[in-house]
Amino acid sequence: MHPIKPAQDLQELAASLASVTRNSSQLDVLIFGAGLGGLAMFEVLIQFDGIRIQGIVDVDDNAVAFELARESNIATYTDRDLALKQFKGDIIIDVTGDATLYNTLFEYTQQHQLELISAKSAKLLFELTSKELNSERTIENQSTRLNLLDTLLEITLQLEQRPELRDITSRSFADIHSHLNALKGIAVIFNREDGRPDLIGSIGVELPGCTNIHECNLSACNTIINVCKSLQQHERYKIINDGFMLSCTELRNSTYNLILPLWQDSSLAGALLFDLPLPLNKEQETIIEMASVHLNMTFKTLDHFRQLEEMAIFDGLTGVFNRRKFDMQLHQEISRIKRTKNGTLTCGFIDLDDFKQINDTYGHQAGDLVLKHIADAIESCLRDYDLCARYGGDEFVILLPSDDAMEGPRLEMIGMRILEKVTKFHMVNEPGLKASISMGLATQSCENADAETLLKKADEALYRAKNAGKGCLQIIVDEQFHYRADD
Repeated sequence: MHPIKPAQDLQELAASLASVTRNSSQLDVLIFGAGLGGLAMFEVLIQFDGIRIQGIVDVDDNAVAFELARESNIATYTDRDLALKQFKGDIIIDVTGDATLYNTLFEYTQQHQLELISAKSAKLLFELTSKELNSERTIENQSTRLNLLDTLLEITLQLEQRPELRDITSRSFADIHSHLNALKGIAVIFNREDGRPDLIGSIGVELPGCTNIHECNLSACNTIINVCKSLQQHERYKIINDGFMLSCTELRNSTYNLILPLWQDSSLAGALLFDLPLPLNKEQETIIEMASVHLNMTFKTLDHFRQLEEMAIFDGLTGVFNRRKFDMQLHQEISRIKRTKNGTLTCGFIDLDDFKQINDTYGHQAGDLVLKHIADAIESCLRDYDLCARYGGDEFVILLPSDDAMEGPRLEMIGMRILEKVTKFHMVNEPGLKASISMGLATQSCENADAETLLKKADEALYRAKNAGKGCLQIIVDEQFHYRADD
């Protein structure tokens, strides 16, 4: 038998495969040789959907490829004749390099109109398919990364709407779980008030009726807290080789071995827990790194947005709303009250009496304490939906909306309660420092609601209160002066 040149060998291989694939959507293959060459060929071909390996043949029953074949439920033969007799397929691949065997197989394939790939051709086939598989894996990995980047981009674009951390975490958790091919996972956000984890999502774990981990089992809650405490600040992820179990009836004693922390600046805002086959491959590590960096930047951005919003609408000294927030709320309440049948809107201006004298006598720090006390006193007398804001300097303003008419006596009761609370200010090291306010309230009905007029009348009521003396309340209801209450 004459040796075949590589170029000729490749041409014959291509022609051989082409002739079979023209008549079949699936190729049935029998491999001769279960050594290292047969193992390599087996591992490559088994990954192709269009190729079905019917069996593998070797004289050694302990050949290395036999074990993998048996795990894959593929027939193994030590009897060559039996293998050929039972083979009902398209291609025989000989990787043995045995010339005698090749001649026998060549005669057999000629008789039965089968294709035969020699050892040299099999080597070429292995190299070609390996290269194709590597290209497919590269494309698949790049596609996975692009899909993840698309998801992360969508999350970034949502930042303009200031989404809740829970929503961002839940959405990210599902996509990361999918890209990692994790067996199961849960997502938690740490409660700002008590630091305990709230469960916001799970995959691969059924959680009927379980919303807060610390409600369903204290042990599971403490396990998550302790695992998170072991994280170094800004650590992107942590692998726990032995895993950690969440002992909980709802969680069914589930075990996890990877934790992806969600940092919000230096604070741990949440965590994603996954159960993954270890060790991680390079692509999984890349996905986790990408997701971690993006999520932590997202959380940091949302926290900065929150801080900026608070700075924009809250007074830095007293903690109540500022004038900007008041102006926004006033126009919203005017529009709302106009849609009611019997609604009223009350605006009140409150001014600290003798504020300059307090600052000059006791210092600006004492003056700041007085302003904080007044803000606390006002807010303690208002309802949840009322608004208190620092209008500027020593002046505060309040909004009291009501869907049913708020008459003068009720306004007087609220006003007098605020006046009384303010007078209870006390400084241990300055017992002579007293505080009092003057207050003017103006109320408009839904028919007469107008922002400019309401502010003008409230200011007029305050002016009257100032002229009437310290610690005084004046009320104007629907532009009519009705009430006067002196301390």
